Amino acid sequence: MADESVTAETAHARLAGEIKRLRSAADLSQAGLGERVGYTRNYVSMAERAGGNLPSQNLVEALDQALGAAGQLYALWRAAKEEQQVRRRLGRASVLTSSPPPLSTEGVEDAELSRQAVAEDARDAARVARMIASSGTTNEAVEQFDSEIRRIAAAYISRPLVDVFGEIRELRQEVFRLLDCNRIPNQLRDLYLHASRLGGLQAHVSLDLGDYRAADIHAQTAWLYAKLAGHQDMLGWIKALQSLIAYWDDRLEDAVERAREGALFRPRGTTGARLASLEARACAARGDEQGTLIALDVAESARADATTDEYSGVFTFPTAKQSVYAGTTLLTLKSSPALAKQAIGKSQFALDVYQVAAPADRSAGDIFAARLDLAGAHMVLGDLDATQSYLVPVLSAPEVRRTASIVKRARDIGDRLSSTKYLTTARAKGMRNEIREFCAPPPALPPGSGVVAK
Repeated sequence: MADESVTAETAHARLAGEIKRLRSAADLSQAGLGERVGYTRNYVSMAERAGGNLPSQNLVEALDQALGAAGQLYALWRAAKEEQQVRRRLGRASVLTSSPPPLSTEGVEDAELSRQAVAEDARDAARVARMIASSGTTNEAVEQFDSEIRRIAAAYISRPLVDVFGEIRELRQEVFRLLDCNRIPNQLRDLYLHASRLGGLQAHVSLDLGDYRAADIHAQTAWLYAKLAGHQDMLGWIKALQSLIAYWDDRLEDAVERAREGALFRPRGTTGARLASLEARACAARGDEQGTLIALDVAESARADATTDEYSGVFTFPTAKQSVYAGTTLLTLKSSPALAKQAIGKSQFALDVYQVAAPADRSAGDIFAARLDLAGAHMVLGDLDATQSYLVPVLSAPEVRRTASIVKRARDIGDRLSSTKYLTTARAKGMRNEIREFCAPPPALPPGSGVVAK
């Protein structure tokens, strides 16, 4: 039984040290131990580092057995896991209470909790201001919603879902409350538009969690509010969102149709390029080569004609994101070395752009998607070394960063590694195990966040 005085960090350090000690005693290299347990050297290396993510239960159990630890490694892992969970619960509780968190020697974590507490306090102040202003529903109250939505939309692409979900839901409830009692025409239009954008954000959360039914409901609600607001650009954007949901829900014909319907609204900004890119990707998945190539050309033309979007973040479609879509499309269209090389060019361009972008502009989902497409393209070219190098940063990502679409992409690579061609390859077996482990937990918000993925 673990000593109750051991912290999660200390237990993690002990676990990492014990794995390294037992491996050295067995005269095994990290690569040799990895081959013995069906994982790559990178996973053994990460398990021996106390500063990174806690290794998975499956990996620790395999190491325990291979190193003859008789349950010692698993016991250390359980101690670290349990105390890690306690610390997370304490962290959430400190944010929700008005009293300051207790002093601690864990400076980095306390700094993060303090930032959360400050942010929560600022949101409370903003809510009170909106409540006071909205007693007569002033223009200032409506404008404050606009600034809040802009901030959340920008944060969505680079922050974990748990950081934005609560704010989206709170703001939407406030907008609904004002809609119930407001009859001023110009304010109603703005409130309808705010409700539409917040509904679109909620649809994105559900989509990222893999709950496509909920995503469809939120998107349809957002569509109705956009119609009430009479906002053509938003109607086009929501059609793009509905196409995206249909694509990941394997309703490819619907995905194509929604994208084409969205183009009829002739939305300004980058939505035209988004719609054509969505159409191309869905056509490729359907095996429609002609439709794919036409849509890719339309996307390029739309990019050349694109104007600046009114909102940033999730509401815009940057060049790098379009390049990610193009890479996926080419890779999906046909398994050929020529197309794989073109896909590599598109995906690598996107990755290069995101890696030098400001932190707030680095779309975590697009970076993971580009890496997975690069891994898949190099598989087509028969280069498993390159495939593995692109997989590792994705598979080591914390669970809060794993969305349903990323898990689905990774699973597809795992399925291809299960083909007869790779069944007897040790490296492929290791990657299959790592992908299986990565895909095991369904994408979800942490307990207490108010939503469960279905």
